[in-house]
Amino acid sequence: MRIKDYHSAIDEISTIDLEADSIADSRRILAELNEREMILKELKKSIRKDIKNIELDFLERKRKINVDYAGGKSPGIVSKVRRKSKVKEIKKLEKQYNESLQSYYNVKYMLDDLLLQIEEAKEPLNNYIKNRLFGV
Repeated sequence: MRIKDYHSAIDEISTIDLEADSIADSRRILAELNEREMILKELKKSIRKDIKNIELDFLERKRKINVDYAGGKSPGIVSKVRRKSKVKEIKKLEKQYNESLQSYYNVKYMLDDLLLQIEEAKEPLNNYIKNRLFGV
């Protein structure tokens, strides 16, 4: 999944009206929160999988660079130029990797935060239902 897809899914999930005037409203909102919580958990699994795939892709590409440059072990100036070129490629790859990974981790943190907010939003609704039904 792309970062834009995650952001659009998060935008959809994060907008909800939590005002309840009756027990029925509270139950409806709780059901909606439970549904959104399940979606967030699925998104979290998906983002972990995407992060893992990015890490594996990085390792594979880094290994390929190392293998490509391993063949020319001749002494002298050509070897030094090849080494510098290899270092440049690896640094460029690491920069891309870090930028990509950082954006996915930011989305993961947003998902974690939304899951916490949903848990916190459920408590007052459950208390409202208990108070209305049992007069506690």
